Amino acid sequence: MKKPSVRGQIKSVVDTVGQRIAAGEYAEGATLPVEQDLADSLGVGRNALREAVKVLSGKGLISTAPRSGTKIRPKSEWNMLDPDVLLWHANPETATQGFLLELLEIRRIIEPKAAELAATRATREDVAAILTAFDDMQRFTHDLEQRLNADIQLHTAILVASHNAFISNFKYAVATYLKAHFKIGGTDTNEEHLKLDLELHHDIAWSIARGKAKSAYANTVKMLHHGRKGVEAAGRSKDGS
Repeated sequence: MKKPSVRGQIKSVVDTVGQRIAAGEYAEGATLPVEQDLADSLGVGRNALREAVKVLSGKGLISTAPRSGTKIRPKSEWNMLDPDVLLWHANPETATQGFLLELLEIRRIIEPKAAELAATRATREDVAAILTAFDDMQRFTHDLEQRLNADIQLHTAILVASHNAFISNFKYAVATYLKAHFKIGGTDTNEEHLKLDLELHHDIAWSIARGKAKSAYANTVKMLHHGRKGVEAAGRSKDGS
């Protein structure tokens, strides 16, 4: 069996250790095992481990200091919008309702304004991308994976249509939320729920297409409120309440 390249080893360590930190296996403030022991347990060389530590440090998860070792930083210092950090938290085995609700809170802050901006700034190409994604959502109503992909494309197209580089970059967080919600069983397949969800996305897409900024904002708020109820209902179901 071919041994992974150094780059492959680095990525493997970053993902493995990052996932453990996100899952709480390495608690905030804890010190990682000494370098050689950790490298041996992960089956990589010390050079690969050191490079992986640099990557994780850049994401705000760990810090290193002489005589103190490598420690897990407080969660408040983690770069939670980093695509990798988001994915580690969204792992269906460890993703929590709290994580989804926190993501929903930041979506509530950013996405209504993004839709409002899109209604005033969207180009013809932007509008076409938004409406095409909505058409795909409608076409794949009962093919949940295809519908999920279309849903992600729709929200991505809206964020891009805001023509604000910082807002556009939020697409990774939205995609992570939608995938995590789907994977942990938060997607309600009830016919009435699916119909309402589609109507809400229709109203957002067409508000933007028609240049109605206030409606785009208000409809996005409604959609996110509907999404929150779904997350809370999934949490109650999981708890057996």
